[in-house]
Amino acid sequence: MPIPETRTMKNLILSVALFCCALTIHAEIRIAVISDCHIVAGEQVSLLGKAGGKMDAQSLELLHAALDSIKADKPDLLLISGDLTYNGEKSGHHTMSDLLHSISAAGTCVLAVPGNHDILNPHHLGDEETTAYDFRAIYADFMGNIRHEGSLSWAQRIGRDLAIIGLDANIYGTGKYVSDGCITRSHLEWLAHTAHTLRSEGRMIIALVHQQLLEHVNNQASLLPNTLYNISYQHTGNDDRPVTAAEARQAFADAGIHHIISGHGHVHDIAGADFTVNGKPTRIWDISTGGLSTYPSYFRMLNVDPKSQKVSITSKTVNLHTDYSANLLKSQAQSMVKSRLTSLLGKTFATIAYFIIGEDLCQALIAYAQGDEPHHNGADIYNRIKQNTDAVQTELKDKLLNTLHSMMLDYNGTDTTDVTPDITVTLQP
Repeated sequence: MPIPETRTMKNLILSVALFCCALTIHAEIRIAVISDCHIVAGEQVSLLGKAGGKMDAQSLELLHAALDSIKADKPDLLLISGDLTYNGEKSGHHTMSDLLHSISAAGTCVLAVPGNHDILNPHHLGDEETTAYDFRAIYADFMGNIRHEGSLSWAQRIGRDLAIIGLDANIYGTGKYVSDGCITRSHLEWLAHTAHTLRSEGRMIIALVHQQLLEHVNNQASLLPNTLYNISYQHTGNDDRPVTAAEARQAFADAGIHHIISGHGHVHDIAGADFTVNGKPTRIWDISTGGLSTYPSYFRMLNVDPKSQKVSITSKTVNLHTDYSANLLKSQAQSMVKSRLTSLLGKTFATIAYFIIGEDLCQALIAYAQGDEPHHNGADIYNRIKQNTDAVQTELKDKLLNTLHSMMLDYNGTDTTDVTPDITVTLQP
């Protein structure tokens, strides 16, 4: 069922403000990016159980600190790539919306997309479930004025030279929690049409999504599931055909979109991939921002030159509860490694494998979350694991080592020299 428009006077005013905000910018546009805030607000904090890998009880404090820093920097835009709330609690969404209004009132334009945690999440705290209709109403001022009828996707012109396309490909309304997303044919048809219109106006386009579109490490789809868009999931009762990962990636390239801002995996990592469009090579960058609610609580600052399509990226951290959050990340890595080894090897062999290489695998995931893995002893971690993988079956061993090599040396694909820094970097088209 199509999601109806929620048009308010505030939304109209903000649309004008979004346009005017960038009109005075003649060269670079400054953009702040945060992701995976997972905020818990008010009385819902008392309903939290044992902490997982995220700083759930401290999430609102972390967000306040990040937004204070962003206000001080006075960027032109703030982009939020999903998972705004813990598990889609309506009180959390209202709190987030109020905070974003304070940012827009200070002169920074704000745009957001939902994440897989945000809508119709059966694990929500209390009885405050948020529907897609609720989400659109609460965040009407922070979604673009060009809408996709069948989802919460949108697009927004920014001044004369830039546009942002926000793609909602989350899976909700099935009665169960689904982590990955699903890009469908109607998504891509709308994307192609919208991008063509915006590019005909001479605009650079940046896409804002939740799940990563590109693989950031080799074999990511099989060894790190639920971090990418799912190519096989079919919406219940929906005839809109899901597309393959290859089709989706090529569609973004064909649409002239070179920069994708993502989140979801709570990793601070940038990946690039080459495509061919009309017989010419082109590159797409997937800029994944680490979760604000997990160590080390990253957010990004981008300087974008729409004319040259050059994007200069720096990163900042919120330095609160760092020892506590580092321990949470370590605990989460241990749980994840044990779970994946059990799934791949069975309980008996997984126990043996964890005893031999488990802690090094945990260190690998922690380095991956922090970005710039070679600076976190990535090569040493990989070499230790390589020397101690006799407990792992041969076929899995080869795949695991290939994945870890690309993760710890910070490349994807087959070109081991194609390394992109994750913390500070300038991306050329």
